[in-house]
Amino acid sequence: MKKRILALTLLCTFLLSGCSMLERSYVASTPHVPFSDEDNDPSILRAETYQGLVSALLHLVGQGKETGVIRLYQFVSITGSAASDVDRACLEVTQEDPLGAWAVDYIKYDVSQTSSYYEVNVKVAYTRTPEEIAQVISVTGSSAVARELRELLPALPSQAVFRISYFSQEDSAETLSQAVREAYADLEEPLPSLTDVTVTLHPDSGEQRVAEIHMTWGEPVLPEAEIF
Repeated sequence: MKKRILALTLLCTFLLSGCSMLERSYVASTPHVPFSDEDNDPSILRAETYQGLVSALLHLVGQGKETGVIRLYQFVSITGSAASDVDRACLEVTQEDPLGAWAVDYIKYDVSQTSSYYEVNVKVAYTRTPEEIAQVISVTGSSAVARELRELLPALPSQAVFRISYFSQEDSAETLSQAVREAYADLEEPLPSLTDVTVTLHPDSGEQRVAEIHMTWGEPVLPEAEIF
């Protein structure tokens, strides 16, 4: 009898907690999407939150787009008006985000309101070409820069740009410059001398940075048969 009561108790406990268990499973299987394309027009982006707005702007920058349209649905302002939110988001993208700080000069925008959404038309002015933006290499930490450089240096590039998602307090332009020289020293194939390395970080502070590395090479190494 006691075993039956215990079994019924456990069954009731499971049934009562089943709702919360299923709810947790549902939340875990449907991650939040900050922005998306309009169903009938993939050239138009849509967002519902301020962070979604920022993500949509960064998407345009990452694609090197000079113009774009973002529609804000059921939008709840964090500043008091959609226009001021857009202004704040544009400043965040151009001054705080590493890719924006490196590649964008300024963003102009116009906000209009319909019965269903706010429509934001943006124009982006760049300091870099779309080709330069497309060549940015994303890495998790600065330690990955040296590994990437071992593959890049044999081509004698004059520039390499990395987007570093975790820039620690120990990292700096000097440590990255040293990483370039160590990667060069690790290569076994004969290369021209690496005469100079300069590193510029964008922005000046923060845990995420774009590192712009410029390299100057000496005269090519001639095969022994060609040395007179």
